[in-house]
Amino acid sequence: MFCLFHNLYQYGHKPVHYTYLDNGWNYAMVKAVLYTAPKCPYSKLVKEFLRDLNVEVEEKNVLTNPDAFHELKELSGQMAVPVTKIDGDFFVGFDRRAERRLKRKLGV
Repeated sequence: MFCLFHNLYQYGHKPVHYTYLDNGWNYAMVKAVLYTAPKCPYSKLVKEFLRDLNVEVEEKNVLTNPDAFHELKELSGQMAVPVTKIDGDFFVGFDRRAERRLKRKLGV
């Protein structure tokens, strides 16, 4: 089994995650979990970046939701925001390097 991201963004669609299973190709829309804080400017930037790419974003505020903070700490080992989780991969912060890695992961 292998995974492949296909860029449909140029056609006005959301990025799609294709997985080859024994019975053929299966696909699902790319979803991101974004761990944020309310007044963090980088959290706002990464959220806008993902929405501009038509990625479905589930936002979890670590300051108002203690369960989200513990989940973030347990899964990624991070105690800082923003942290983006896409398909099991974590992207910490948001700068040019993180933007390039996210684009590569999404195939754009």
